[in-house]
Amino acid sequence: MHRIHWGLLTALVLAACGADQAPYNGSDFSSDAGAGLPDCFSSNECPTGFTCSEFGSCVPPVPGDPDAGGGGPVEVEVELSAPTHSDRYVYVAMSELDSLARIDGMTLEVSSIPVGDQPEILAAIPNSDGVVVLDRNNGTVSIVRPSGELDDTRVVPTLANMNRLSVDPTGSYALAWFDLRQAAQDAGGLGGVGPIGSFQDVTVIRLAQDAERSVDLTVGFRPREIEFDAAGTRAFVVTDDGVSVIALADVVDAGPTIVAPIAVQDDPLANPLDIEVNVVASGAFAAVRERFKSELRVVQLSGPGVGAMSTIDLPSEPTDVDLASDGSEAYAVLRDSSELAILDMSGGLPSDADLQLVPLGAQIVGSMVLAPNGDQAVLFTNASSQEGITLVDLADAAHPVQRYSLQKSVRSLGYDPTGTSLIVTHAKGFGDPFENGISFDEFIDRSFGYSIVDVATGFDKLQITTADPGTFSFSTTTPRAYVLLDGGDADGATAQTHIIELDTGVVRIQTMSSPPESVGILPNAGMAFVNQRHPLGRVSFINVVTDAMRTVTGFDLNSRIVD
Repeated sequence: MHRIHWGLLTALVLAACGADQAPYNGSDFSSDAGAGLPDCFSSNECPTGFTCSEFGSCVPPVPGDPDAGGGGPVEVEVELSAPTHSDRYVYVAMSELDSLARIDGMTLEVSSIPVGDQPEILAAIPNSDGVVVLDRNNGTVSIVRPSGELDDTRVVPTLANMNRLSVDPTGSYALAWFDLRQAAQDAGGLGGVGPIGSFQDVTVIRLAQDAERSVDLTVGFRPREIEFDAAGTRAFVVTDDGVSVIALADVVDAGPTIVAPIAVQDDPLANPLDIEVNVVASGAFAAVRERFKSELRVVQLSGPGVGAMSTIDLPSEPTDVDLASDGSEAYAVLRDSSELAILDMSGGLPSDADLQLVPLGAQIVGSMVLAPNGDQAVLFTNASSQEGITLVDLADAAHPVQRYSLQKSVRSLGYDPTGTSLIVTHAKGFGDPFENGISFDEFIDRSFGYSIVDVATGFDKLQITTADPGTFSFSTTTPRAYVLLDGGDADGATAQTHIIELDTGVVRIQTMSSPPESVGILPNAGMAFVNQRHPLGRVSFINVVTDAMRTVTGFDLNSRIVD
């Protein structure tokens, strides 16, 4: 799933106007009217000068646009869609049956749970085996918890036409809200969006068993993202107007209210689509970056100085911002000046004196992923065809930098839970890999593939694939990773799960009966699961130790098949 902070409005307008997005066949491309635009996940998969839109198509430069090319190509943050699951169960919405399928990862037993009218949106409740199910048509949520042979289901009201659920990290509260961007993505453009939900209201839901309750609130205009503090006591609704801070327990007990936003921009006329907001774990501050500005703003979100703002000047525009898990530091990647800015926020609202700049050398990097323990970061770019990654030691005060070369350019990457290995999904270079007369390097660049990288040594193993590597997941109990290859729905198309032994580098290919869509781990069941496209529903369960696979097809209790 794409997450592009800049240029969303342009992409939505293109979709609403019916921009041609025919699949690209890997060979010819023409910019003539009516020609198909190439598919993409990041700008380094497009022809030179083109950018990758929110809807996954290469978009040509707009003649006469004063902002075209401003700030360079966009770094794309690729979010891996997580299937809805707990530590033991997989949940699948059966919209046409108005029910929810719960599959036990240990026994493969399937339970069918009535949950309302055409349920589609699910969210797992952390620290439990429960799930929240949003019924958009009736304006309710069902809170479902396994309880022996039965399921405990509680229903509370919400506002109508909500399409997003966000649950706090402690599993105590959830927010239902309407996201226009999500609605446009689901519908393939604004023209196909169904009933529109409120642009300024959210529903807060208390999930505590036997004390479930909901309350409707007004926040800033057009919520775009919801973040929580680590304690699960406050929700931060990022809107076009700023950040509305919701004290969750207070509003549920006190009832409906208006939660006015705290401004995070220094210019009230600034384009909200040019602003990215990151809230620290304590909830005390928000780190804000704005496109075309060489600065990082820090806004105080709590305490007597709420709304106070500090602007830290930077050598160039930040292309990515991340936060330490404890909120003590903010990290900004400066692509144009090839530096990593580290801002100390442990002493309160920071100033220029709290900034440290780490030179990264001559390589171009624009995006950053933190290691699980926060002691290291890996930097890369997917806005240009750089074949390498840069590692920065954040635990060492000198912040030494290590550069590792790769065989292909990067689309996205992720650490395994121990922080010792990386999976890197690669961008597919523009063009046909089987074109006559091209070199071996060109064949590699134009092919699909991913790499396994040993963090300590930089040793990488490239795996060329017959379809685009999709989502991936890591086992939390064994050195295993799972990468999905979905070649589409045509007969004979690739449908595979690659099982990677991270301790040996060996890749074992498991052919799937249907195209794989999502993968996750059930640590309490010792299983990985792969959800697949199938008219009756299909989920395969892979033992994380033996690699043995069993599949459940059909989630109606009277027709399910296990093989």
